[in-house]
Amino acid sequence: MGLQDLIVTPIYLLLLYALAFWIRPKVTNKDTRKYFIPGLTVKFVGAIALGLVYQFYYGGGDTMNYYNWGAKIVWEAFLDSPTKAISLITAGAEYPADAFQYASRIIFFGDLPSYSIVRVAGLLAIFTLNSYYAISVCFGAVSFAGTWALFFALYKYCSPIVHRTALAVLFIPSVFFWGSGILKDTITFSALGFFIFSLLEIVKWRRVTSLNFFILFISSYLLYHIKIYIALSLIPGAVLFVYIFYFSRAVKNTVLKILLTPILLVGVLYSMYFAALKLGEDNRKYSLDSMIETARVSAEWLYHVSRVEGGSGYSLGDDDFSPPGLVRKFVPGVWVSLFRPYIWEVRNPVMLLTAIESLLLLWLFGYTLVKTGFVSFFGFLIKDPLMSFFFLFTIVFCFAIGVSTFNFGSLARYRIPVIPLFAYSLFFVQFKRQDSRR
Repeated sequence: MGLQDLIVTPIYLLLLYALAFWIRPKVTNKDTRKYFIPGLTVKFVGAIALGLVYQFYYGGGDTMNYYNWGAKIVWEAFLDSPTKAISLITAGAEYPADAFQYASRIIFFGDLPSYSIVRVAGLLAIFTLNSYYAISVCFGAVSFAGTWALFFALYKYCSPIVHRTALAVLFIPSVFFWGSGILKDTITFSALGFFIFSLLEIVKWRRVTSLNFFILFISSYLLYHIKIYIALSLIPGAVLFVYIFYFSRAVKNTVLKILLTPILLVGVLYSMYFAALKLGEDNRKYSLDSMIETARVSAEWLYHVSRVEGGSGYSLGDDDFSPPGLVRKFVPGVWVSLFRPYIWEVRNPVMLLTAIESLLLLWLFGYTLVKTGFVSFFGFLIKDPLMSFFFLFTIVFCFAIGVSTFNFGSLARYRIPVIPLFAYSLFFVQFKRQDSRR
């Protein structure tokens, strides 16, 4: 933490709070207004806390690398020549000739998803006098924009549970910690919030405007460009949401719905498979075979590093990543992503917080399941188009990260897109149960 952090960061906090108070009347109502500033505040707390933990506890890591070997170099180029900094920010896959001496030092150059974070952080470095923590709170503000869009969309969908919606979307500690600093997860979580917001605006509320389609396009592009596995996990759920929504409105006969449901499910599965095939044609790295191999190599490497360094590794039983092996890992993969680490698996203080959160999430799931009943629980999820979307996204995404991470520290960060949606789904089912009893 340097002198510029102590001077510039408070100034940016004041400016961002002033902007927030100016915007608040335009994006809130009497039910949601009281959550706006607290929701923004926890994002700022998360952004600063993330930097402090990585700087003083871990002694480095991804967020520090994006700064030290990315944004800081852009700042140095700017001091040399503003045009060189612009060349770095707008560079493609090849080194810019006029800024080669700087681009060659950026360790993320050539890795386009990671370099996207360098572009944003480097641009912010110019306006914040290269203050890491000022850049971080700006990332936190970007994260809050998408988070608020998600919160407001889910509030509109079921306004009676506004308090529980705020808890699920705005105030889960791991989400505002891992999703607020200089990381890919900050941008992708914000993009996910805008994606769901625009999808609901277009499909549910029938606001078919150019702005909503623009938001949908940009958010989809960011998810695809920065973390493609999030985009792939969204495809089946989003398709199912659109299908069910229009299907339930068009077909009123119950018997006909039952007969047509298998056709609907086959269509969703085919859409998912077709999207994966087309993606593999465009980029061999993301073909089905390559993704399975990438998952295997990633899992084995992270588990090996965890064992060597005494870290927080886990295993799903075997190293068989063939189709039958992946089928066997399906339930354990989803389970570990949502409900582990257990308390007895804790190896460090940060992991303890994740374990407590996982335990509370397991309790909430068990409580909702017992109170609602197994059949009724899944009945509420399946009957509602948005809950079907969230449920399918949750199991697909959790399986994907569960079988490819094998490290609790990384898993705590990777899983933040699904935790708010899963918690909201449980609160929604509780409300539907109470409503049906009334």
